[in-house]
Amino acid sequence: MAKVPVYGISSFQKKQQEQFFYCSDLPTHLSSHKFINDPHKHSTYIAVLFTKGKGEHQIDYTTYPVKPGSIFLLSPGQVHCWKISKDADGYVFFHTKEFYDSIFINRQLNDFPFFYLDSNEPVIYCTRKELDTIEPLFNEINEETKAQLPFVKSKLGTLVDLLYINLSRYYLHNQDMNPINSSAYLKVKKLQRLIDEHFTKKKLPKDYADLMNMTTRHLGRLSQELLSKTTSDLIAERIIIEAKRLLTHSDHTIASVADQLGFEDYSYFIRFFKKHVGQSPKQFQQAEVSWHE
Repeated sequence: MAKVPVYGISSFQKKQQEQFFYCSDLPTHLSSHKFINDPHKHSTYIAVLFTKGKGEHQIDYTTYPVKPGSIFLLSPGQVHCWKISKDADGYVFFHTKEFYDSIFINRQLNDFPFFYLDSNEPVIYCTRKELDTIEPLFNEINEETKAQLPFVKSKLGTLVDLLYINLSRYYLHNQDMNPINSSAYLKVKKLQRLIDEHFTKKKLPKDYADLMNMTTRHLGRLSQELLSKTTSDLIAERIIIEAKRLLTHSDHTIASVADQLGFEDYSYFIRFFKKHVGQSPKQFQQAEVSWHE
């Protein structure tokens, strides 16, 4: 399999333009950049709103339905591609981490729940009322990008921040999660970050309970209450995301993938993968090839 390409903002706009932000209406974006129909990654953060059309959007090997009101939010490094109808409409924008973090001192991108971890749900399906609030913001971001007036970076930063705040409220409400400043939420957020940092070496709930100075049982209860998942589920999900990335669109063998993920026993990795995915690593690779044909 060919290695999956990584695209930055320079892949989508003229070299002389600023390389921190890109925005377009969806029909123009799709017709101007045919290469995005194939699996690829971005080095930037991405927000995509569909106001019309239908289809499928595959993100890190999970397929999500596309329909009006769908908003997809991706972090750098996530593999994605889509199959969407010719009448698809909406907006898309990309930006670098530096663009946002240089404007806001007291807030960072990974404070928003959809950008906190790669394993977080990457889609929000808006109600009509929510879309009436969100669509004008996407439109104003697009118009501001085209106008390139004085203070454009500050204006874009303000609009994007307001959009992300609104989307965070919808996101947390839709996932029935506690308020972002609750003690329990912050602890589970810390757990997810620790898993993201250590999953190749630490694979047991006790490992993370020790890092957080609490009992395995207490940590598991928090995870179950907020996310309806056990600590083991969260660890497994992160391992599987990385396994799928390594197995697809790269030259890694299954044995090499097992080794990179910290599995000393190659056969155990195969059993682990099959338990959580429902297919062997080889079957998964074959299925991915057929999906993209």
